[in-house]
Amino acid sequence: MRFSMISATAIMAGLTATGSAFVIDTFSDTTCGGSVQTSVNTWDNTCATWPKAFKSFRVTTWGGSHQVGYFFAPDNCGSLPGALFNGYVDSSTHDLDQTTCFHFNGAAANAVASYAG
Repeated sequence: MRFSMISATAIMAGLTATGSAFVIDTFSDTTCGGSVQTSVNTWDNTCATWPKAFKSFRVTTWGGSHQVGYFFAPDNCGSLPGALFNGYVDSSTHDLDQTTCFHFNGAAANAVASYAG
């Protein structure tokens, strides 16, 4: 079977059109100190339950347009209204900008979800 450059490009475009990830670094204290994990990647319309518990985070890569990040505890993806914290993680709203440390008032999160707002 032969693939043309056009069909290969179409396949790659289809795979990347499903959503766009936002990426965060996570920390053990509420002031973005004590690194826990770097490059925690959450794709749009998914929930990541693999992060280790963290008390603060900083966005390092914005997601797609109107993408909202939700942060949960204990280690599951709960209902969106029960999230510890949420905010836009995209480059157009600047809700959760890349220069600010965000925290959960002393609570720890260990699941992160992303949905289009």
